[in-house]
Amino acid sequence: MLIVNKLKLLFWGIAAVVLLGVSSCKTTREVTTVKAVKPMSTNKLIRNVENNVFDYKHLSIKRITCQFDNGKTKTSFKASILADKDKEIVVMLSKLNIPVGRVWLTPDSVKFINYLEKNYFLDDYSYLSSILDMDLDFETVHAIVSNNIFSLNDEKRDKEIKDYETKIDSGMYVLESVKKMKARKENTKLNERRQTRKARKIVDNAPVKQSIYIDPETFKLRKIRLVDAANSRNLNIDFSDFVAVDKQLYPGEMLLNFKGPDSYMQLHIKFAGFSTEKEKDIRFRVPEKYTQINH
Repeated sequence: MLIVNKLKLLFWGIAAVVLLGVSSCKTTREVTTVKAVKPMSTNKLIRNVENNVFDYKHLSIKRITCQFDNGKTKTSFKASILADKDKEIVVMLSKLNIPVGRVWLTPDSVKFINYLEKNYFLDDYSYLSSILDMDLDFETVHAIVSNNIFSLNDEKRDKEIKDYETKIDSGMYVLESVKKMKARKENTKLNERRQTRKARKIVDNAPVKQSIYIDPETFKLRKIRLVDAANSRNLNIDFSDFVAVDKQLYPGEMLLNFKGPDSYMQLHIKFAGFSTEKEKDIRFRVPEKYTQINH
């Protein structure tokens, strides 16, 4: 259970890091909302969001500070990230300047090295998907990195647009939909996880209400709200402290809150040391005598 709990903590660190993306300018700019927001069609709103997504080829964030709280334990850790668009994301985690672990995400694999317990694992996205009870893939991660709208299911884009409703709330545009999350693919390695889900009577394919708050001036995502009423689970993500990056804007701070029937997690992240220059590749190398683990 120790390694499982640590991996969960690492995953939420990874999730928050990729949600925040990259900033390469030290000048901070708060994104302001206008008082009077004119109605806009769903098609036009989504098109404006897509035209203002954060575009990058290489990114690095060298100093990331994370504060984690699950209601029982409070801890802080540091991280850094290197990424090549559409190819790879590498996350390096440390505690008190001591390396804790590294995670490699590619379109078809997840690799993790735990330096504290001297072990590692190789997998597809099944384990990370099991933590969220949804089918997570690299494409979804990329959409999050770009501060873009991501899908909860496999519907085609035209169908997706028709399912959204647009309204105005708190001086921002809001895209709302009720959908079923992507069903996770069956994997024989997740028997224990499935038994736990069964014991907790998790309702598979439950409808999830998704609300995406969009700044009417910059068309950047400011809030994401996911409500899974059937399973009493809520996920809230708030983006703030937007910074200028090569004439683009990207959030430099994020607050993530997850509440479930028997769990609570909060993750607060800030960054420093940004670059969009190409960095030296960090390859997956397992030290000798490290043990491969199964989850």
